[in-house]
Amino acid sequence: MMTTTLMTSLSLIATAFADKNLLASSSTTNTGRPKKILTFMISPGRTSTRSMCLLFNKYLHQRCAHNLFGEARVEDVESFVEGITQNYHPTTTTTTRKKARFESALDEAIERKGLTFFTDVPFFMPGMPCRLLVEYPEARFLYVHRDRMEHFDSVLRMHCKWDAPIHCLNANNKALRELSWGSYFQTFCDEHSKICGENPDDKVIKKNNLTSLMSSIWSAHLDEYEQSVRECIPTSKLLNISLGWYNETSETKRFQSFFGLPEENNDSLALRFSRLHINDDLMMPGRRQRMFNNNNNNNESTSRGKWRPLIMLTGPEQSSTLVSGAIRKALNETFEVGIKKICPKELINPACQTSNHRAELYAKCIPSLYRQKAVQMWNTCSSSDLENVFHEANLGRWKFTKDTHLNGWHLKTLHERGHPLFVVFRKPEHTFPASRRRGGGGQNYFAFWRSLISTTPENVRMLPAGADLLRLRNYAKYVFDAIVKQRDHHIFAGTTGIRGIQECLGHFFHFWHLITVAKSLNVPVFSVESLLLSNSRDEALIALKASGACTSSSIGSAETCEAFVDNLREMQSVPTLMHVNVTEIFKDASSFSSVSLMLDREKKYYERTKCAPVLSTVTSWCRDNVRNCATVSDVYSGATVGTTLDYLSPLKQGGVTNIDEIFNRTFSPRGLLLPGGEEKRTTEAKRLQDSVVYLAALVGSFFALAGVARFFRSRKSLEVVQVI
Repeated sequence: MMTTTLMTSLSLIATAFADKNLLASSSTTNTGRPKKILTFMISPGRTSTRSMCLLFNKYLHQRCAHNLFGEARVEDVESFVEGITQNYHPTTTTTTRKKARFESALDEAIERKGLTFFTDVPFFMPGMPCRLLVEYPEARFLYVHRDRMEHFDSVLRMHCKWDAPIHCLNANNKALRELSWGSYFQTFCDEHSKICGENPDDKVIKKNNLTSLMSSIWSAHLDEYEQSVRECIPTSKLLNISLGWYNETSETKRFQSFFGLPEENNDSLALRFSRLHINDDLMMPGRRQRMFNNNNNNNESTSRGKWRPLIMLTGPEQSSTLVSGAIRKALNETFEVGIKKICPKELINPACQTSNHRAELYAKCIPSLYRQKAVQMWNTCSSSDLENVFHEANLGRWKFTKDTHLNGWHLKTLHERGHPLFVVFRKPEHTFPASRRRGGGGQNYFAFWRSLISTTPENVRMLPAGADLLRLRNYAKYVFDAIVKQRDHHIFAGTTGIRGIQECLGHFFHFWHLITVAKSLNVPVFSVESLLLSNSRDEALIALKASGACTSSSIGSAETCEAFVDNLREMQSVPTLMHVNVTEIFKDASSFSSVSLMLDREKKYYERTKCAPVLSTVTSWCRDNVRNCATVSDVYSGATVGTTLDYLSPLKQGGVTNIDEIFNRTFSPRGLLLPGGEEKRTTEAKRLQDSVVYLAALVGSFFALAGVARFFRSRKSLEVVQVI
């Protein structure tokens, strides 16, 4: 239904555009040409010239030529532009004067090829718009304005990618671009090695005094050009709009009025253009944007006119692909533009962006293992940087995304922005051992822990609940360091080792922080187990509603929650990405179930990791020393009442209360207890035992010598008394 309506709207737009504006007329101009309604986009490159061309071609059914004359002979173009003063006289028609070669080529493109929209080089050359108006008096002119600083940065990236390796090496093309862009272009071609990065695709620009000088020259060139356009093009034939015109109601209406489009189709038109703009990779921060509601999102925060999509905060290997898939289906969310095919639908994850520009912009605020670097997972960012992320992202108008790396600061900030939110996690015994493949849970949780202990105390305190987080971190580090000092080469044989403990600590702190902040803000939190292990649909719905997720500030209405649960129960019967490192019992998909998966994961957790005693120790200390930690620990470690796995929760078995018990759990009194029940005496245990014996002997000797000395001292005192 929606597709039919959209196609009908686009058809009406195209028909209106063609009938009202672009049909050829039988009348002629004073130049003798058939009167065709043409449009010349005369703003410089990097102002959505390609996107606008695509819009006219694809949706308005008008033929466009983008950069058709980008390699025209510079002499031909110059002679055409200069003809306005040298060759042209008002009484002279094209039938009696000799045409310039460029003019003939342009006429051929219009009359034989049927092109009606022209853009890019050389149509923003100074003098060109005025000459075009003389030759094509019925033409319209479009100028898209952009913030000067953003514009020049984009222009430099384009110069580095295309001009330095191609056009700077061709004398004609270089001269043509110098006329169009300004005199700085020659300097760029001569000095581009001082400006461009080694890989032009990375769009890295080296800002220096040279680029500042070039920017000043270009800005002055642009001022003169815009002044000449204002002087020779009547306002009735010139449309000036901003780069984000499609996000401003007033500018969208001006665009429609100028091109004779029906106003009732403005949202369809703007949505189409915004998607073309995303693919054109021209979005930049710092411009005003409007979000109009043209979807069926049930969240009230969206229907109020502000774009506030639902965000799920989770972690790697938390069944998030399964849960987010069920949510997307419930919300009829299909958006996936600009995301790498190998990535899950994490729309603001820097590592998942196809555009390097978006990736670098998002990485300023959104943690990830972007470009294989273990970035700081616990840093904050400026409010302007975060706004830029959503200014960039909102052009897609998506309704929902998940993210696996956001911390409690992000949760609090998103809550303040008015986003509907929820936190979902899988308990550690169902997560570990985690995959250590590229981008896997092991790699990510290890980064969470390592970046936490490397974060300065000042930066930790800046986070919500930062003081408590710092104290808990310091204690966990003390526990971890004690284990490292005690360990032997064979102590962790057959397990994930010290690295595995760090991964589990990363998981604990990631979700401890999210849950702590979420509870303080009444943001819903629930475990995957509470839904996947429920005995019925009603039981799952009860658990979901009990978390507070079925409201406008989270997943949405009761109907949305019901659709989500139905989708989840249907999808969980088939193995998905959540089944990492499972045993061979699932090679036959018919034997798979969520309960069997969780039991298999728990078996591996206790056999192959040493996480349980460490997490129990940290959690027990947290309960006794950190406010509200008992509630957070119950959420994190306690199984949902009524599930088949209650008895397996480590805290149900009794917490470890002091650090000595870590070693009692990890080490056998006679040595390391390895899987399978076989006891092997380790050199560490032997050294420890021998050390105790030596220490006892030494202490005994000390006390014996002290006793002898005391005896002789007393005897001597007695003899002195007798003499007296």
